[in-house]
Amino acid sequence: MKAPFGLWIALLLLGFQASDAQVTPWLTDEQARNVAAAAVHVVWPEPCYSTYRNENLEGFVVDLRRNPIVGSQVNNSVYFYRVASDSCDYVVEKDGKPVRMTQVTNDCCEYGIVAVDRITGKSYWFDGEKRPEIFAAFARAEQIHPDMPEPNLFFSLYRELVWGEYGDNDIESQGQLRDAVQQNFQSAYSPYERDNVWQGKFDRWWRRCRSNISKLDLKTTYQSTAAGTEVRGYAFNGFELRIPRSDPPPKGTPKLFQWALLVKSDGTVERLPSKVIYSSH
Repeated sequence: MKAPFGLWIALLLLGFQASDAQVTPWLTDEQARNVAAAAVHVVWPEPCYSTYRNENLEGFVVDLRRNPIVGSQVNNSVYFYRVASDSCDYVVEKDGKPVRMTQVTNDCCEYGIVAVDRITGKSYWFDGEKRPEIFAAFARAEQIHPDMPEPNLFFSLYRELVWGEYGDNDIESQGQLRDAVQQNFQSAYSPYERDNVWQGKFDRWWRRCRSNISKLDLKTTYQSTAAGTEVRGYAFNGFELRIPRSDPPPKGTPKLFQWALLVKSDGTVERLPSKVIYSSH
């Protein structure tokens, strides 16, 4: 859905109160989209963006809030948007005259997820290396607390907002692991499906790996400790693929590893050391 950029960049946060006796109304969906786009515009100024709402994440927040009800309604004041580049027509002033301009894009850029609090108008852009810190500030401000003793929902929200696309390599079954390894080897050794060189290399790697993990349960686990709940799961990191694909194969060593997080009752999350389960070329 398009969010045209221009007159509203100075945001609408002070003009919603009809009278001193009236409660400030929440931002509408359209207004919240504008706030999300404005957060990105500060770093990546474009005349327009696309904003795609993620209602699934919004449901997580309601379930994890200490105050799920505000007034007489569900406290769903937080909206999430994935912000991306867009094509649009817009107007600028040149030599004192309005001039029509056009921005054309071929799915150029994804800017990540932005959360918008529709009560305060505050935005949280989950981008870059400071995602953990942004999540911590977001959790404090929105009174989000882990669903102890097994913080399934909390971890799902954390993984989506902090790990983002890097969470896609999570593994929960041997079948899922096999598919991930096969795709990686095929892209690394036989790009564009031009031959079957990858097949033998994948077969050898998978055979050795499977013998090492035959009795391993790859499910995510939760263990209560005095400090909080330790969450452990598995992920696969393959060859570092290049675009365009080229020989020799990209750098890196494919590995299956176990990651670990400590989720504390106050909502803070600590990354614990990971453990390599199997690694080989």
